[in-house]
Amino acid sequence: MLAIGKPGYALAAREAVTSFLRNTDFEIYIVTDRFSAPMLPSSPRIHLNLLDAARQEYRADGFLAKFDALAWCLGQSSAEIIVQVDADTILLRSLAAAEVSTALGEQRMAMVEQTGIAGSGMTPGDFQEHYSKRSLAFIDGSAAAPPAISFRYFNSGVVLAFRDELQLLLEWVAARRLLLPADHSVGAHMIADQDYFQVWANSVVPDRCASLSWQWNHCGHWDTGFPRRDALIAHFSNFCNGPEFETVLAMHNLLAEGPDFLAEGPAGPLLDNAATGQPADLAFIIITYNSSKIIGYCLDALPDQHEIIVVDNASTDETLDHVTHEGVTTIRNKNNEGFAAAANQGAAAASAKYLCFLNPDCLVTSAAVEAALSTLRRKPDAMIVPDYVDWHGGVTAGRQPGYSRLKLTADLLDNNGMAKWARRLRRLPFYHDHKWSWPLAAALFVRRETFHAIGGFDESYFCYMEDVAVGFEMARRGLEIVELDHVLPHLGQRGADIPTSVRISLIDNARLKFAELHFGRAFAATLRGLRWVLHRRLGIRDALRRKWWRALEGR
Repeated sequence: MLAIGKPGYALAAREAVTSFLRNTDFEIYIVTDRFSAPMLPSSPRIHLNLLDAARQEYRADGFLAKFDALAWCLGQSSAEIIVQVDADTILLRSLAAAEVSTALGEQRMAMVEQTGIAGSGMTPGDFQEHYSKRSLAFIDGSAAAPPAISFRYFNSGVVLAFRDELQLLLEWVAARRLLLPADHSVGAHMIADQDYFQVWANSVVPDRCASLSWQWNHCGHWDTGFPRRDALIAHFSNFCNGPEFETVLAMHNLLAEGPDFLAEGPAGPLLDNAATGQPADLAFIIITYNSSKIIGYCLDALPDQHEIIVVDNASTDETLDHVTHEGVTTIRNKNNEGFAAAANQGAAAASAKYLCFLNPDCLVTSAAVEAALSTLRRKPDAMIVPDYVDWHGGVTAGRQPGYSRLKLTADLLDNNGMAKWARRLRRLPFYHDHKWSWPLAAALFVRRETFHAIGGFDESYFCYMEDVAVGFEMARRGLEIVELDHVLPHLGQRGADIPTSVRISLIDNARLKFAELHFGRAFAATLRGLRWVLHRRLGIRDALRRKWWRALEGR
């Protein structure tokens, strides 16, 4: 399995690997990157090879890395048969080696034939034309296309193969790639791993590849009725675009359903850690407000052995229906008390020595938790924060430089339709106040006594900027904020289902509050005046646009 480049691949791979751990006794070989590896399950059957995903120059590089992954697997494993699966697949029931061998039969390789593309009028003839004019023409223009009656548009999301066949394939791929343009582009089309598999199976060794039944690669990208319970492998392909957040949740939910997933299966325990009966050393405090889309997934990702407290701020959706995990303490507020007040409630209810304030759209890893606790034991008066990676692979530092007047002004401009001016201000000296820093508190670790000593979160902030205020207070007391050498996926504004306009207003109000408390009423009044002008400008612009559209419609 290959899982590199973006958190989506790593989180999808976690679900895929979980399904294979539970439903097979196979050894599992994964090529991934250092950001993704901590997100994967822990098991002695998992073998990892870390790549530098940042070295990818072309879009196709991430897909062609599948061949490097297969070569590494063959070098590590002595198995005679390899099952290669994409990261966005789920094994739906038990699978034994004998069943794989039977599916291969007398052939050396086997794949499922893709029958179409959902929502399109693509026919087998269109697939063959694409194969001849793009895949085959790019990879080996001297090879002959097969006749229509024998052409198979194979999908490489699931591949069964004997190791000797894979070795021949890899040698052929390596030889072809030496002769081909590195970008692997044909106009707007990308040539990737699947194209090589198709040319190998259709034109190089057409008598050595078997067609598997649809159950081996049941995919919503071309199959109707997805996902069917009588499938063996469900494939959540997104046509080379990588798993979306909703895809990973769908994989997670499918894995949690059905009788096969209630037992551990032949693999034994999925994770190495197990409950010890000892008091929890760490309490996770999670604040929810209309977080039904993500809270269940966040809770499932938490390591064992820790205290978990969910404080719900009067959600109006099904958030609390998803907080059904054993051992979770739930505090239900009758009104939305805001983040700071709810977080302080959770801290007051915790009995653990250390606290982690965790956003419902941030997923922790065992490695990050262990590193944070180790650091807190060495530096008990510090606050610990990791870095974060968003869905598109962008990394944000967990320890942020302090706010200046210039920075508050730029953020207000950016939030109210003046991004160009905000960018200009950010290039000026003294934009950041480097004399202090604050923790981006999507996952903030702190000793309980330290948290209470600084007064907890300032409840005059309803939502946003309370972590900035904490950083200011930590700096005032000479206390340290430590950045972990760990990166956690932060899914960004999925923790609370609120309208964008409301979110912007909450952020603006929080920044104005911070400006008043730390820079004085005069500066805060200036920012309020600026916001009023910006709102008037936006209102006039929107009115002119509506007038213009009405004029067009009247013609």
